[in-house]
Amino acid sequence: MEVATATRTEDYVPGYSETEARRLIMQAQLLRGWTERFFRAAGIDQLRGAPARVLDVGCGMGDVSMLAADLAGPEVMVLAIDRDAGSVEKARARTAELGYADRITFEHADIAEFAPARKFDAVVGRYILLYQSNAAASLQRLAKYVKPGGVMVFHELDFGGVPRMESAPELWNRIIRLLGDAFRRGAGDPSFGLKLVPTFLDAGLGWPKVIAEVPVGGEPGSYLSQWVSSTIRTLLPLIERSGLGTAAEIDIDTLPARLDAASEKAKAQIIGPTQFGAWVFV
Repeated sequence: MEVATATRTEDYVPGYSETEARRLIMQAQLLRGWTERFFRAAGIDQLRGAPARVLDVGCGMGDVSMLAADLAGPEVMVLAIDRDAGSVEKARARTAELGYADRITFEHADIAEFAPARKFDAVVGRYILLYQSNAAASLQRLAKYVKPGGVMVFHELDFGGVPRMESAPELWNRIIRLLGDAFRRGAGDPSFGLKLVPTFLDAGLGWPKVIAEVPVGGEPGSYLSQWVSSTIRTLLPLIERSGLGTAAEIDIDTLPARLDAASEKAKAQIIGPTQFGAWVFV
């Protein structure tokens, strides 16, 4: 089955600033556990010991590339691609400094234009499909470069609405709604994690295995407060440009502390964005 041609998505909603680069590195530390469990469930660690090849799509600062290299073992080579040349250079320098220069190579490429000479044993990605204008077409294109029996596994999320919570402070609800609205204005899909099954099916890849985990916080100094606030910070230009709010109203420098204080006062069990792992064998 053919779906519409994968089109090049020009905008990564948070942008490519130095602030966003730092946020991605911080976010990667928070997400590593979930991504690792999803990748292990899909069998990335079973590549260990074989001369396999892994493709990391939308590598950003290189954290998923390094995780894939750690799981798959020293015999496996990882090729990481990103459509932003600056991100590729930062990731290349960073991973080399951390000792991965002989195991990870980087290429400046967009999914819609990527055409490797050799196929891969696995394709991995985190928070990638939600930015594609046609995620099914992107998956279908990537599947052409996977060996028979190879795996495609993606870590996506849903923050398109306020999760069900008991006594959730209005500040939390307002900020979560603001995140979703900002992504929609920027042409991202904050609810994409809820659409993984139909996307894989539309790509002709069959029914994927999908599992999910939910972050929970709300305690003083909660990582959820820092994570959400850092994302709002990097989205501030888009938020103001779109008329969703002003920097003065959001008061980003005090937002983490205010979120913590609101949840502590309400004794609220804060639910973060649902994390989804989805994979299929080609």
